[in-house]
Amino acid sequence: MPTENKPTAPLQVERSTVTKLVITGAPNLDPITVFLEDLAPCKGKITVNCWGKSWTAYWGGMWDGLSIGQFFCKLNTGYIIGYFDQAMRPRQFSGEALANKAQITVLKERRRGELGQDEARELFTEAEDLRESPSIDHLHAAHSELMTKLFGDEWWHLTNDATEPNPDYAYLERIIHAVQQALSQEQQQWQHEVGCANNLVLVGIGSSHV
Repeated sequence: MPTENKPTAPLQVERSTVTKLVITGAPNLDPITVFLEDLAPCKGKITVNCWGKSWTAYWGGMWDGLSIGQFFCKLNTGYIIGYFDQAMRPRQFSGEALANKAQITVLKERRRGELGQDEARELFTEAEDLRESPSIDHLHAAHSELMTKLFGDEWWHLTNDATEPNPDYAYLERIIHAVQQALSQEQQQWQHEVGCANNLVLVGIGSSHV
């Protein structure tokens, strides 16, 4: 049975203006492409691209009177990274740091007489295998027995300080700093041009009254 053709509601289309910036010359960074979109008063979106990676953030409660570019320049990098990538942290797990901690633990327990010479030597040597561990999950799968010998049954709670600076976090920080610097330059240049234009208008008005 044929179905009745019901009129469909018209699609809603919203138009916004997108500003594209290409930033070059930032030390040790590839060209950065930035898309700025002011969607409505106090609402804006920014997308940053660099070397095949992209980060996007939207704010629906920006401070009154600020564009997305102006607002972005007033934020600290840690806050911005929280919007760009919620899972990223300034420090990350380090197998190198864990191996060092394990060996220090063995030496301390040997000095206190809690480990015999042979057992301490064996654990110290086995701890070297931890240096190549990429994550806590890998430790559970590959070194759970050794970790229990070294740190006890709930060893995973004692590895929180086995970390190193996260290079991805530092990389994104440098990109954000470069974008903020470029946006600030753009804003200063725009303000200068507006000031010059206003001066020309005032000169023209003054001349017309002479």
